[in-house]
Amino acid sequence: MGVKDGFMGASLMVKISFILLLIANLFNWIAFTTASWGYFDFDGIANSLDGVGYGLWRRCGETISGCTVLDGTREDWYATFQAFGIFGFVGINVAFLLLILYMFAGPCKGNGEAKMATFIICFVAAVCWLIAVIIFAAEFSVSGTSVDKLGFSFALAIIALILAVVAGILLIVDGKGGGGTSPA
Repeated sequence: MGVKDGFMGASLMVKISFILLLIANLFNWIAFTTASWGYFDFDGIANSLDGVGYGLWRRCGETISGCTVLDGTREDWYATFQAFGIFGFVGINVAFLLLILYMFAGPCKGNGEAKMATFIICFVAAVCWLIAVIIFAAEFSVSGTSVDKLGFSFALAIIALILAVVAGILLIVDGKGGGGTSPA
């Protein structure tokens, strides 16, 4: 039984969940790895922070070698943001892997427990990304000024968490549940 048979044999809700988690995972990776969660725009005022973009792991300026690593920061809010970002990132990856196993892998194909684990992890990952997004939006600023802007990585993380929630809901609504494991 091949990939095509596994995909065609899945219910419509599972197929839609697969596509949503695939897109969520793409946005998940981009949000996790890029330095565009937020940036500073001083509108022509000379400042060393103008154009600097912040991501989970680095801060990058507009010069070729203008990146600084941010892991191990002393800012508690930033470390918390990174931690919840990691949990959200890993969660969406694991949910997508479990859905692949549910759809295509022999022993897990149609297994209700794999499906249940997938939608639970979808919700947990989405909550973790949501906490990371809220922390970043609340704390990212320059002394209360309005020069801080939220970037595309921030938006992609929000889209990824929404897609993960929708995929989880569709897996619950699917209703087939699979057979689980049998004692025989």
